[in-house]
Amino acid sequence: WDNRLTNYKNTIEWYQLADDDEIAASNIGVVYSKEIKDYKKAIEWYLYSDSIKTDAGTLLGLATSYEDIKNYETSIKYYKKSFELGNKNSAYNLALLYEDILKDDKNSEIWYKKGIEKKNLSSLKGIISLYYKNNEYIKTSAYMINIITYPNFTKEEVINRLKNYYKLDNETIKKGYELQLTMPGLPKRYKGKLDLDE
Repeated sequence: WDNRLTNYKNTIEWYQLADDDEIAASNIGVVYSKEIKDYKKAIEWYLYSDSIKTDAGTLLGLATSYEDIKNYETSIKYYKKSFELGNKNSAYNLALLYEDILKDDKNSEIWYKKGIEKKNLSSLKGIISLYYKNNEYIKTSAYMINIITYPNFTKEEVINRLKNYYKLDNETIKKGYELQLTMPGLPKRYKGKLDLDE
């Protein structure tokens, strides 16, 4: 027993169940990772949980903990395994790792697209910033327009952002609209009018 766990709710109960309960063991890993910031201990608990039963959420925790200790190769391995088991957030986290830490925009783009195919909104927002950063404004516009198909985003807000934040002209926005109608990998497409002020 680690006295550092005492300050967190349910840890005693999880510790008692952890011998054969992968969720309890994984929860202790989460406390070490998110609260105590002892990533090596978190990894021990996540690996122990995985030895009982493999779970996509546990593998995501394992990947982020390896990323926190800068073991990127192992982190990538577990992000991929987590994604294969159905955790769509893993694609987004892996794309960010490639973009922000490894400075590998090509792999970042691949993993944002994998997240988008699984309807992960964070991946969609991530690819918008990636394309804008790389001056690919038609693609920026295409993915931004596609955000209209998600709840809580109005056409007016999206067009306003394209014009005022991204400083894109009507012609670029229209080309983006046309592109998102045909490009592969989008689970849904915006087919309504843009109502751009000419």
